[in-house]
Amino acid sequence: MSRLSEEQQKNIQKVFQKTASIRQTAKQTGHSRKAVRRALGCNQSLHKAPRIKKRKSKLDPFKAKISYLVKEKKLSAVRVLEDIRELGYTGGYSILKDHIRIIRPKPARVPRPPIDHRPGVEGQMDWSPHNVYMGGRQVVVHTGSIVLCYSRYLFMRHFTNETIESVVRLHEEAFAEINAVPELITYDNMTTVGRHTGPGKVWINPVFKRFAEEYDFKIVILPPGKKERHGKVERPFRYIEDNFLREREFSDLEDLNNKADAWRSQTANVRIHGTTRERPVDRLAREKSLLKPVPWNKSDAFFKEVGRRVNTDFCVAIDLKRYSANPSLIGKWVQVRLFREHLEIWFEDTLDCRHAYTDEKRDVLPEHKEIYRKMTNQQGLLKDAFLRLGDVAQQYYDGLKRTRTSAAGYHMNRILKYADRYGADVVSGALAHAAKFDAFSAESILRIIQGKKLKSSGKVPVRESIPANVRDFLRTCSVEQEKPGYYDQLINGKDNQLK
Repeated sequence: MSRLSEEQQKNIQKVFQKTASIRQTAKQTGHSRKAVRRALGCNQSLHKAPRIKKRKSKLDPFKAKISYLVKEKKLSAVRVLEDIRELGYTGGYSILKDHIRIIRPKPARVPRPPIDHRPGVEGQMDWSPHNVYMGGRQVVVHTGSIVLCYSRYLFMRHFTNETIESVVRLHEEAFAEINAVPELITYDNMTTVGRHTGPGKVWINPVFKRFAEEYDFKIVILPPGKKERHGKVERPFRYIEDNFLREREFSDLEDLNNKADAWRSQTANVRIHGTTRERPVDRLAREKSLLKPVPWNKSDAFFKEVGRRVNTDFCVAIDLKRYSANPSLIGKWVQVRLFREHLEIWFEDTLDCRHAYTDEKRDVLPEHKEIYRKMTNQQGLLKDAFLRLGDVAQQYYDGLKRTRTSAAGYHMNRILKYADRYGADVVSGALAHAAKFDAFSAESILRIIQGKKLKSSGKVPVRESIPANVRDFLRTCSVEQEKPGYYDQLINGKDNQLK
């Protein structure tokens, strides 16, 4: 391959500027097309391929933020989507995930042979410490996890230590939730369970050995260096860190475990698993018949289950106390499992929430308050609409907030509907009368408007079913301090007392 002289290169470039064709330039100059291409490459400014205009992406304004969250904060694609949604991102999850795959540093992967697990045979247990923000400061919690190898069903509980008491409690609560026990459970070397003391020699903690015998499962201590054998329980710790713990704050350990239970039931165990391509809860349903039943004497000691309907204040009643559930379950029947130290609310075989027993009359979890606030569609707007009912509305609003607390919005909504039905002046009069007797509820307002003996099942329109004398009396908004029985007399036609 002879090298072209500088003069030949300039001649090729001059001819190419006229022909704009490599084939014609090669023909006119007598050089090969490869030689022409080499000559043209000597001066890149002579010919440049036309630029293709890049189509704008919805990700473009957020790429710097995405890069920071992925590379610095090490968040997963799911968590990044949550953050940029709040910043105004309206695109989909798929393009975000594809972009993150490009920018995320990829660790070297070592190929390992797959391990097949038969249903009902094996579970794996392990610990992992995590730094979390709890009570306004960063603390270390110990996450204990049990995973069923076939279904990939995940159970976890957070503790302040890794003592034998914590290990036993983790297993008890896992067996209670699954209501079954695997044939064997594998562990790494840990003093609370067991460890290898020499070639072919394994020491088992006597306390945990008795516990395993009570529940009839086999303890398997994996030899050192067999990390891949424990991957079913170790890999999810990264998933827990990235998708649940990272960049979240918790008030205390109970709050952390309650939110962890909700996350497992709503996200981790109902997602399409990356390996099995099925939901863990669906595979557990198939696996359950092959698991061992919980011993009857232990099953009774675990919990007592009772059915309850979720009331309009999104709570269930247990022993004169009220415990909150997801507000979306209002009016539905749920199963309440009563344990020694806590209770759990289940709906359609899915854990909804977990409460510690309380001395308060009403225990409402923070996440349920937030859901209810969103469902009522902005408390500020609701308050403004309610206060338009007149001067007495402010007094009644204060009474509702004091006596009904987080359920005040529900009562205001109902009272505003009564204003649409019967008229704002009638409802305003009823508010004034109810306030005199400290009767702060939507039911009290309806009783004053309609009277005790009025049947709501009648076919007569509601507005017309109110006696005119009661309606006119309420419209005056100067309600006398009369007993509620006074309105019974009005309903019965004894209207001469109004004169």
